[in-house]
Amino acid sequence: MTTELPEGWEWTEFSDIARINYRNPTLRESSENLPVTFVPMKSVDAIQGCISTPEKRLFGKVRKGYTPFSEGDVLFAKITPSMENGKAAIAKGLVNGIGFGTTEFHVIKPENDVLSEWFFFFIRQKTFRNEAKAHFAGTAGQLRVPKSFLENHIIPLAPLPEQRRIVAAIEAHFSRLDAAVAPRARAPAAARGDP
Repeated sequence: MTTELPEGWEWTEFSDIARINYRNPTLRESSENLPVTFVPMKSVDAIQGCISTPEKRLFGKVRKGYTPFSEGDVLFAKITPSMENGKAAIAKGLVNGIGFGTTEFHVIKPENDVLSEWFFFFIRQKTFRNEAKAHFAGTAGQLRVPKSFLENHIIPLAPLPEQRRIVAAIEAHFSRLDAAVAPRARAPAAARGDP
């Protein structure tokens, strides 16, 4: 059941506005010695929602057996418990604009005037992750969100100017939260009242 949306918005499936797990054919032309970004699961900060500790590797060492992505793509952990913990990030600052990572990522490549941040903030919602968990497939300990769940999931889509306004408001809110928390994080434990 879907709710009514503001004028100009529409409900749409992920697959209508993004490519899921797309492999760029131009990668075949890349040099084996080209430096690229590599992202293991541990490099994604589940709290901040970012790639906190990217690695640099040669294209020839990672081109097979890993998940490729490009600048601006959205990474979404598909395996338990990383998915439930909120491991997701927008690929930014990639070496030569190319990244590879664990095969436990789904990659969402927005298209048709959709911001990466629009998908990112949507998939980071607890309600979305709970629904994804309800669609897990596999065996105990190896449960994963299937690609079809993402492809068929519906998302409310605002016009591009509205997306920009909403994303800017969310980012400003998080910046204020970070600024409020930072002094406490820097204070000695005793001053904070921590044991």
